[in-house]
Amino acid sequence: MTALVVALMIDFEPSPALRAIVENSHSGAELVWTPYTESEELRSARGRQEGRNTTGLDTPEITPAMRDAWARTNVAIGMDMPDGLDELMPQLQWIQSITAGYDKYDLDAFRRQGVRLSNASGLGAAGIAEFVMARILQVWKNLRNFDTQQGEQQWSGIFGTEATGRTLGIAGLGSIGREVARRARAFDMTVLATRASAQPGDTDDAVDELFPAADLDQMLKRCDVVVSTLPSNPTTIDLFDADRFAAMPSGSVFCNVGRGAHVVEADLIDALTTGHLRAAALDVTQVEPLPADDPLWDAPNLYLSPHSSVSLDRYVQNLEALLSKNIARFLAGDRLINEVDLP
Repeated sequence: MTALVVALMIDFEPSPALRAIVENSHSGAELVWTPYTESEELRSARGRQEGRNTTGLDTPEITPAMRDAWARTNVAIGMDMPDGLDELMPQLQWIQSITAGYDKYDLDAFRRQGVRLSNASGLGAAGIAEFVMARILQVWKNLRNFDTQQGEQQWSGIFGTEATGRTLGIAGLGSIGREVARRARAFDMTVLATRASAQPGDTDDAVDELFPAADLDQMLKRCDVVVSTLPSNPTTIDLFDADRFAAMPSGSVFCNVGRGAHVVEADLIDALTTGHLRAAALDVTQVEPLPADDPLWDAPNLYLSPHSSVSLDRYVQNLEALLSKNIARFLAGDRLINEVDLP
């Protein structure tokens, strides 16, 4: 490689630190800033497994200057990738996603082009885990009710649920799940988890008990709160349906910070409406942004947030540290941190 050209495809201008990481990594290395950000509607459509139908959805403008820069690009850093990368970026060798999820990408196209992919798994794990615990405590300590009472100038005691001694189950013990487990244990909770690679009898120091993914129902029946941090793949689509919610004890809480595709939303609404579930917190939904007429808005005891559980105040700093390590690995021909094995 005579020169390294890195395209930064995010909205905000590269920091001096990021520019230095690229320019100091290789003789003649160049960082080009080519912002490319798709709408939430387009991103959500790309992330659906049934055909990735984006018909009728607008795509961002690709200017002549962007085309010129991309024609020379070896490495792309961003969240969204346009269709036709083989024509737009014929010299592309590696994509560093700035998010953990990669279901929105056409992985088959990456493989055909010979492009490597690494994600940002773990960068926002601590902040997301804090968000999960905040939601759980918000439910158990009745904080929403207190806010309502304050607005209505009511003084009436409502007493909450103690976290100590409760059982929390994590569907998908990855980087986020481990951070959730650490915080739940700090509250003296028992922590159970599933992991796709786990075999019967396997253990993990991060949790009290580890279950194979096939034993999810066995774990659910013991949980006071269930947190899904799973990725989106054919085995997790519509995983949490009426049967799974029925497997959870009456009065339990469900929280999803993984992917909206995990949840059959009509079944979740039924479980909340009947009172079988005490509450649910969703940071992700099947369709994003959530349409104004979607019944989730009015579901009882549902806590919605617009895919914003991550905390961004440390995210850029963590991303810069990851890029510094991964650019060095890329230039050395080594396996990347968080490299995705393409199909």
